[in-house]
Amino acid sequence: MAEIPVRTASYEGVNLALGAAAANDTAQCGRYSLLVLNGSGAPITVTIAVPGNTSYGVAAPDKVFTIPAGQLWEIPLLEVYRDPSDRLAHITWSSTTTVTRAVVSR
Repeated sequence: MAEIPVRTASYEGVNLALGAAAANDTAQCGRYSLLVLNGSGAPITVTIAVPGNTSYGVAAPDKVFTIPAGQLWEIPLLEVYRDPSDRLAHITWSSTTTVTRAVVSR
């Protein structure tokens, strides 16, 4: 499990320094976004775990994003993704080959 470092822009800008996606990435939640660049020739899926239960008492469904080949996406890291055990979002990837990511503060 690797926590993705947060990049914070200043008046000078920010080097996003996209890093390789890793199995079982984690990230801060709240005023942050996950940037995902799919450098492969096929779509990938990014799954963010949603801890807890719905109001009906069943497990909350995880959120799945499909990132088309060659595209850069921004995914808000909402509070609903915060795991109570470590206060982080838990992210999994259908493939990590040629996929890079960064977390930026908003």
